[in-house]
Amino acid sequence: MQCPVCKNDEHIGMDLRSGSFTEDIVECPSCGTMWSVNHGQMAIVKDPLQDSFLEALSGDNICFAA
Repeated sequence: MQCPVCKNDEHIGMDLRSGSFTEDIVECPSCGTMWSVNHGQMAIVKDPLQDSFLEALSGDNICFAA
């Protein structure tokens, strides 16, 4: 899986669980972007380029196929 911002292939996965809630969060060690993939849709959780014109697609309103 590639980072949606810098296209790096390395990533660190975190599995968050609480009761019946389960979410997999992926972090890029190169640029710091964090994202989640659910039902084939990728959502940006943390965008390191938030204040830049190079900002990644927002997980709040736009999702794209992973």
